[in-house]
Amino acid sequence: MSIYQAKGKTIEEQYYDVGTLFGESIRNSVAKIAKKRSKLTRVRRQVAEKTLTNIVNKVEVSDFLKCLKAWCQGAKIELVEGMWLLADNLSGCQTMIARYGSGVALIHTEEEFIDANHIDLHMSDPNTISFNMNGQTLNTLVYNDLLPGCGLYGFKENMIVAVDSLFLVEEGIEKVNNPLLANIVSWLVWRMDREETEPSKIVTLIHSLGEVVDGYAINVVRKVGESIEGYKLTIVRNEHQIEFLGKENGSHLRQTNIVDPKYPKMEGTMSPKNIWRGGWKYFKQRLMDMDKHAKIYRHYAQLSLDPNKHEWAHRLIQKTIFTDLRKYYVNPDLGAVCIGLVDSSGTSVSVAKSAEDKEQIIICTI
Repeated sequence: MSIYQAKGKTIEEQYYDVGTLFGESIRNSVAKIAKKRSKLTRVRRQVAEKTLTNIVNKVEVSDFLKCLKAWCQGAKIELVEGMWLLADNLSGCQTMIARYGSGVALIHTEEEFIDANHIDLHMSDPNTISFNMNGQTLNTLVYNDLLPGCGLYGFKENMIVAVDSLFLVEEGIEKVNNPLLANIVSWLVWRMDREETEPSKIVTLIHSLGEVVDGYAINVVRKVGESIEGYKLTIVRNEHQIEFLGKENGSHLRQTNIVDPKYPKMEGTMSPKNIWRGGWKYFKQRLMDMDKHAKIYRHYAQLSLDPNKHEWAHRLIQKTIFTDLRKYYVNPDLGAVCIGLVDSSGTSVSVAKSAEDKEQIIICTI
């Protein structure tokens, strides 16, 4: 496991460098999409192309488009082909946000699957990219065929973002007038200053750009002033749901690839009987398992983190997931287990593929 520092003075130069780094994989993925003749693939390509037309002149996404263009140029693909990749996402993840004595943890397992019979992991090596944007360091977990910062798990000083894709009905999405892709939204959130990431402001921004045709639950932990906050923003087409983390130690939020059952029904969500990969019961069970584990370990939530023991805490949590809780979180689809702590003493993140991975990424900003 390693961090790759993108090369270049400007953010566009850095994205060009990363596009070059993963160029072969990016081109192979584009070729696969171009060859597919299924109705779903054609629809996603239409939506991607229509999204590009929708956003090309909107100032709010000008930085995104500059970075996407540079990444595509580095990879030697067309801009519209880069948009195809942004629209072709289907990941299986689960996320928990939990408050403890001196901060908030965001735990995320990154998974990717194509269908029930064919697993195709695209996690890259190096698995984490670091960018310098206007003097600020931004890090993100990466797939080798997805624009870094879109989806997945991103982190910087005093802020962590993780996303979970949602199962939505895709029938008719090509008819949406001003389509927007969830991967664009997650990139915008990742690069925002943490003071800007009020969920209501993000919703206003989304509505000004168009209608999200795919769905994400965007999980954010951030430190603003002396307060450490956590929230989950669920985006389903032109609807949204915001849920904030409680102030009490032991409070938690959790998410997997279905709209939380306790939320009001949202249009666009896929019928439980049509959800594959183990069905509705499988993903609902994941939510219940996370609830159970949060309660089992709640006594730890009363503790504060020793400023000198960030690495120790990460290794302990990673070991617990890969040993005691292995059957719940470790499966053939697993690309990485990500642990992030936004604490009063600093921000730290670890990423591991296995319990035996002794080179876990530990990043501490004090």
